[in-house]
Amino acid sequence: PYARERWRELIARIVAANPWDDQGIYLQITRGAAPREHAFPKQARPTVFIMANPLSTPSEAQVRDGVPAITHADFRWLRCDIKSTSLLANCMLRNLAAEADCAETILIRDGQLAEASASNVLVVRAGVALAPPKSHLMLPGITYDVVLELLAAHRFAHEIRPVAEAELRAAEEVWITSSSREVLAVTRLDGRPVGDGAPGPVFRRVHALYQQFKAQVMRRTGEEIRA
Repeated sequence: PYARERWRELIARIVAANPWDDQGIYLQITRGAAPREHAFPKQARPTVFIMANPLSTPSEAQVRDGVPAITHADFRWLRCDIKSTSLLANCMLRNLAAEADCAETILIRDGQLAEASASNVLVVRAGVALAPPKSHLMLPGITYDVVLELLAAHRFAHEIRPVAEAELRAAEEVWITSSSREVLAVTRLDGRPVGDGAPGPVFRRVHALYQQFKAQVMRRTGEEIRA
């Protein structure tokens, strides 16, 4: 409901009001308040909610050693591309990982890699990075887009195509990507090592490029907020 400058003003206000050097900003917009009814209201004033929290990114140990993950059947609804507050299935799947002392639950639907409970997933097979294509079965992530842009800009071999479960399990490298996890290597999957059990060479190069990209974005964003 606001012009770009108004959004900038609101977000800058939230950043200034909180003490953390690195902040994650959460923004939620609804259609607006209306009497309880399943049909969308024809006339409603959108509501805006913005909050900040300390930005928690992967530790040096996680980047160096990678993280464990599990797999599970994707039992979510068929519009996973819609970012909404209807996250019960994602929460249930994410909690499975937490109970197993793992970082993520990687989701399989009809024999194909979908995504993870709160992140996107890429794999490396025969030196080629493979990314499942965007569809109604996955939520497109900003970090997923950035990683694909970096792969293309630096001429890494990569393909955007369906990834079979068998390819996931035989992958030399598995990555999860999200705004908070950035790019992180999965080094154990369902208790078995991925590749040689350590972050692979393609991951290490892409992770370094991502950190350079992030530094540029943070510097530019800081300049805009101060302006």
